[in-house]
Amino acid sequence: MSPTILDRSSGRSPAEVERDRILEGLLEARPALAARISRGPSGALTIPLAGGRHVEIGRLPRRGRARWVVVSPAGEGAVVQEPRGTAALVRAVLRTLDGAAAGSTGGAGVPVHRAC
Repeated sequence: MSPTILDRSSGRSPAEVERDRILEGLLEARPALAARISRGPSGALTIPLAGGRHVEIGRLPRRGRARWVVVSPAGEGAVVQEPRGTAALVRAVLRTLDGAAAGSTGGAGVPVHRAC
């Protein structure tokens, strides 16, 4: 399928369509997330964690195009993961949530980039 400015069937941008696929994947895997996920003004999805921090799923400009990333707390910093594809992104979010529930901070707090 070639990228278009708007998804012709719905009038939505490709980013909106992708975000909805990500949301569907998360809710299919964990229906209880429906009560926790919110959409910010930029269109990013956020999931609150204990202690007032959150996981953010959004688009980040990189190498000439915007890519979907998962940003999660790690100590005093954050980890940025760049999964390849919707299914990998959903898995990365679920692993991050599982780690947060287990009390893992994901490292020493140095900002890190992981391509998945």
